[in-house]
Amino acid sequence: MTGGFDGATGTSAVGEDAVVLLVGGDDALAERVASRLSSSTLDVTVRTVGDRTDVLEAVADVDCVVSTAPLGDDEFLEAVRARDPRLPFVSYAPVDDVAELLDALAMGFTDVVPREGETSVGVLAKRVTAAVEGARVRERASAQATALRAERDRFAALFEHIPEPTVFYEIVDGRPVTTDVNPAFESVFGYDAETLQGDVVDDYIVPESKANEAATLNDRIADGEHLDLEVRRATADGEREFLLRDVPVPESDGMRGYAIYTDITTQREREDRLREATSRLEAQNERLEAFTGVVSHDLRHPLSVAMTYTELLKERHDDEDLEALDGALARMDDLIQDLLALAQQGTDAQDRQLLGLADVARDAWSAVDTETATLDVSLGDAAVRADESRLRQLFENLFANSVEHGSTSNPMQSDDSVEHGQETSDDRGGLVVTVGVIDDDDRRGFYVADDGVGIPADERDRVLEQGYSGGSGTGFGLAIVDAVADAHDWTVTVESSVDGGVRFAFTDVDLVT
Repeated sequence: MTGGFDGATGTSAVGEDAVVLLVGGDDALAERVASRLSSSTLDVTVRTVGDRTDVLEAVADVDCVVSTAPLGDDEFLEAVRARDPRLPFVSYAPVDDVAELLDALAMGFTDVVPREGETSVGVLAKRVTAAVEGARVRERASAQATALRAERDRFAALFEHIPEPTVFYEIVDGRPVTTDVNPAFESVFGYDAETLQGDVVDDYIVPESKANEAATLNDRIADGEHLDLEVRRATADGEREFLLRDVPVPESDGMRGYAIYTDITTQREREDRLREATSRLEAQNERLEAFTGVVSHDLRHPLSVAMTYTELLKERHDDEDLEALDGALARMDDLIQDLLALAQQGTDAQDRQLLGLADVARDAWSAVDTETATLDVSLGDAAVRADESRLRQLFENLFANSVEHGSTSNPMQSDDSVEHGQETSDDRGGLVVTVGVIDDDDRRGFYVADDGVGIPADERDRVLEQGYSGGSGTGFGLAIVDAVADAHDWTVTVESSVDGGVRFAFTDVDLVT
């Protein structure tokens, strides 16, 4: 790299990698200094200032000040130092003796170069180069130290405020010795930093039964291994489960690191309860399967035999008692059928898909003995995301309930579902069952309503209960409806229809219109 001096401008003509301010010297001296600096490691600009009063305005943009004023003038030095205490300041003046030179250095000059002919110019160039480079090294070191302090402060703040108990350790003789613990650790484990400093934290918090395991972990920590595993530790409130995460920090003078403890006791207890509940459900399902097997085979087979023999007896004898027996057996068969349907419902609608409500309602209507009743579908293109077989079962039970118990056109009360709670009503002709959409501001879903005899207001809260029957029904039909709604997370409400009958409203439904 080169240095030079432009006599016309009073500055050297190279890029400003370093700027040297020559105070009191002439252009010729500045040119000679710039020439000697051309062989240094710096690209240098040399500026000359004749009046010292101009220096104080210029020091902000320079890397070194060279003064040719006689030694002993400390006011000028103090003025420059007041502006920038770290700016290199070199004296280039005649020196009478060593004592004078030492006094100048004591005053605060960065360096003193005796002005003794042309050879001293080369010495000056070297000293200026050294002063500038030294100042830059110190500046970089200071910046690095500042950055390290800032980083240390950030880590300290994080360490102080992290909610998980944390230990800062260093490896001494192959063991993690405690340097510090954060407030969360003190609170959870009951030991303060002063007590633990210089000791291995495991000596305080590891249960006796886990000592060998902890010793093995310490060997892995000493080897700089990252750990992420579950441990059991003794806290101020008893033993608890933790997730231990070790973060080693290798440094030039040894291994340090952080051990972070996250309490997972509540999570583990929740998982244990979930496993226990799952086990109970599995056992319950096994018992349910056994129960349905008994009901479907061990009860229905002898019942079928009894019904067959009853029919044979009715063909041979005209006896009212046989009619009563036949009705009782039919009721028992209906009861078993509904009981099996309810037992096999499950608690979730597994196979959900987007279904047209009108199509499912009409299919369900065709499967029910509707007698003189008619179906009014007011659904448009409404669709719902549901399990098709269970939605159809819901409609079938509601339709059967309306037909069997909503009108007086049927002289015999069948037992497929829960009655409305009234045996008779005024003859209104054929029953009309309506399926429609609910699309209010706060409710979306669908409803099934009839114009039958209705349900008394004081019984509506109970009709969905298993076993409830307002007449001769089995008490399971509407319980099945409630189970289907619950499996879909729907809300079912029993209301009065606009025609005085009953309306079953299903809301919180994933409805598409």
